[in-house]
Amino acid sequence: MYSFTSHVRYSEVDENWRLTIPALIDYLQDCSTFQSDLLGMGPRHIASTKLAWMLSAWKIEIRELPRFNDEIVVSTWATGFKGLRASRNFTVRRAGDATDAGPIVRADSSWFMFDSNKGRPVRTPENESAPYLADAEKDAPLDMPAIPHVVRIEDEGEPLVPVQVTAAHLDTNHHVNNAQYVAIALGALGERMPAAPLTLDVHYSQAAKLGDVIYPHLHEQDGALTVTLDNADGKHYAIVSVS
Repeated sequence: MYSFTSHVRYSEVDENWRLTIPALIDYLQDCSTFQSDLLGMGPRHIASTKLAWMLSAWKIEIRELPRFNDEIVVSTWATGFKGLRASRNFTVRRAGDATDAGPIVRADSSWFMFDSNKGRPVRTPENESAPYLADAEKDAPLDMPAIPHVVRIEDEGEPLVPVQVTAAHLDTNHHVNNAQYVAIALGALGERMPAAPLTLDVHYSQAAKLGDVIYPHLHEQDGALTVTLDNADGKHYAIVSVS
């Protein structure tokens, strides 16, 4: 398991002084990136091998969002490698909370390895998974519902305000950053966004790039508010559900 400690910054909170959900996702992503870099599998390794882990889905259970200046401990560990997929868990705790208090955030995530030379996902080479296997062998996975492989949308949904991708949405891969899709979806929900405790499910289908227009559509199904982020042809960039 890898952990780092931080304080919730003023720039990361909403009007209620709580950490925003996109900022929370940034913490989770940063935690996994810090661990990979510590193990020698970070950005420089990716640049040399052209093999990169790509996130395909999140399930994030939020019991409570930390407040401004709370000291938090963010942790992550690999939980398994199977076929084209890998899984990784995360927790967020308040520093100083009793152990039996449990984390205020728990998350599961699904990843695949992408070979940029071949332009497609590939089975994970043993030398790419080996540095993480100590986690998978030592730290048990969280007891959370499985992330579904397929999310079915049953209607066309209510069209919301389109968003054009600008440079502010992009990361070092020149694609819209994973947290930005969530920010766009939750921004589209507006006042319909429920307060914590809540569960966030996110599935990524294809990457949006600079200049693309994202068309959000709101769906209400299975007790959840779901925002599909679509291209002009109705194909999904991402699907974000809140329940």
